[in-house]
Amino acid sequence: MKKPSPLLVVALCGVLLAAYFAPPPSGDDVQLSEHARAPSPQSTGVPASRPERTATRPSATVEVLRIRPRDGSDTADASTWFPAPRPVLAKLIAPPPAPPSAAPIPPPPPQAPPLPFKALGQYTDGGQVGVFLQYHDQNLVARVGDTLAEHYKVESLANGVLTLRYLPLSQTQTLEVGAAN
Repeated sequence: MKKPSPLLVVALCGVLLAAYFAPPPSGDDVQLSEHARAPSPQSTGVPASRPERTATRPSATVEVLRIRPRDGSDTADASTWFPAPRPVLAKLIAPPPAPPSAAPIPPPPPQAPPLPFKALGQYTDGGQVGVFLQYHDQNLVARVGDTLAEHYKVESLANGVLTLRYLPLSQTQTLEVGAAN
């Protein structure tokens, strides 16, 4: 036979101790119904041939109470926690004025995302200048007139500044690549 788990033994001991030291039940908490108080046929000595079905009808009418506010006044506004203001104070308290309706601020115009390129260097071949760029994990060569990453067109390269146009919004952006050596 398998030995019981020590955790199970401790839990069982805890339940037994709690049951042993529990306070005795008091008769104030539970009221027995008339059916439960009636003696059973076995306790009276009368043989029970078959159990009888009795209709359970309340002997007295049941009183249904309505819900009333705690402060006792039926005039309190049910949508707030505060009592209704007295009529004299209601005349003195005016609702706050409505804020002036200002025209909604239009959203800013769309902007091109920051350039995803990093300048690595440049070269000159037969009078044409090319720039080495890093785009994510790729190395690209950019010359004036080229389209890069499907969204950027190289417009110019002058004084160490590469000018690119973001095609979806037709916005110009610049990238410093350094002066040619």
